[in-house]
Parts: sequence; structure tokens; C-alpha cells
Amino acid sequence: MIRNLILASVLSFSASARIQDATYDLVWHPQKNSTANFKLRLDIDTTPDRFSFLATFKSKVVRVKPNGDYDIETITKDAHFKHGTHDESMSDQSKPTVDTYNMRGEKIASSEDVDPTEDANPGLNSLDSITNDLTPKSPVHLGETWTAVLQPNAKLKRQAGKVNYTLIGREKQGSFQCLKITFKYTETEKDVPLTSEGYVLVNQSDFSLVKLEASVKGAKFSSDPDFPNGDATLSVVREP
Repeated sequence: MIRNLILASVLSFSASARIQDATYDLVWHPQKNSTANFKLRLDIDTTPDRFSFLATFKSKVVRVKPNGDYDIETITKDAHFKHGTHDESMSDQSKPTVDTYNMRGEKIASSEDVDPTEDANPGLNSLDSITNDLTPKSPVHLGETWTAVLQPNAKLKRQAGKVNYTLIGREKQGSFQCLKITFKYTETEKDVPLTSEGYVLVNQSDFSLVKLEASVKGAKFSSDPDFPNGDATLSVVREP
């Protein structure tokens, strides 16, 4: 019996060691015409009532180039604002956007860059960098930390910034078996920078995005001076 217990312990330790030693490059290799839907919720701490923006984003991989670059078309649906008892729907007439990413998931072009007046949400534009620049330069194992230094890019509406990531473990989200990555983000060239921290879940089988949860400070969420700003929480969740 003691021998069996020792053997079981050794096997358990060996399996645990193999899990800890596993490394992940976290690179998503999308397939053309693959689709995903995400629910977005942004809650801004306004007084006396919280201001919320909710929407569904439908994304589709419309092109994959031989060098691994790919284009994703995104359409916003069912967008609406909530403020106290007021709930206002927005029209679904916004045109699709097409963003181009290199093979490591870094955004390199956007259809939005031809019309800078459409920078309707600078806060969320800046937070795009958290998922766009998540991939480490080399494979990482559980517990490992890496850093992305973000260069400013006016066409992509990206601010200079830095993100520290840590791959902390595994977690199930709905039907997805995921890897959990925590992050701390800050803009680096502003007197009052946007900062954010939270976590990202990526599908363990292909490293595609499943969920993002973030707390945000110092963000401006609209170029409209009447739009509320303040500390906020952001949630992006992939539908099954």
C-alpha cells in the first residue's frame, strides 16, 4: 500500500512538472471565414447613476495572406446606452471596420485610419493594445512575465504605452478551456495617463481571445465633450 502511495505521488508530481514545464507561444493562426461574436460592456463610474455602454461585436476573418498576415472585419450590433432608468438604443448603421494584423497578432493597419474624425472612443482604442500586443517574443511557461513596449501610431490611434503580462494558469470559461494572463497597462507619454489592469483568457487550443476583464482609470471614452468620463470597468466576453 505504501509503495502504491509513493508511486501515485511520483506520477502526480511528474504530471504536475510536465504541466509547469509546458510552454506556449500564444500566437493565434486564424482560418479564413472563421467567425466569433463578443459581448462588450463598459461601466463608467458617474454620479449619481452609473453610465453603461453595451454592444455585440461580430468578427470575421476575411483574408489570410501567405506570410501569415490577416484581415478581420468587425461589425457592431445591438449597441445601447444605459444611464439610471434611461436605456437608449443606437442604430446598427455603422459601417464595418477591417483591421490588418501581422502573423503575431499585432495590428498594422485599419480601415479607420482613412477617416481620423471617426475616433469616437479614444479610451477603447488605446485598450486595444492589451490584446493586440499580447504575444511574447518567445514561448512562455506558467508563472512567466513579459513586457510589451508600445510605440505611438496616429493612423492606428495608438498611444505610447507599456503592458506587463503574466501567464498565471488555466481557467474554464463556458465551453472553452483557457489560459489566464494578467496584465498591467499604462500610457507612457501623458501627464495624466490611462492605466488599466485585469486579465485575458485565451482558448488553450488555438490562443484565440475568449474574455477580457479590466479596470480602467484616466480614460476618455468619447470625443464628444458631453459624454461621461471617469473610472470604469470593461468586459469583453466571447459567445459560445
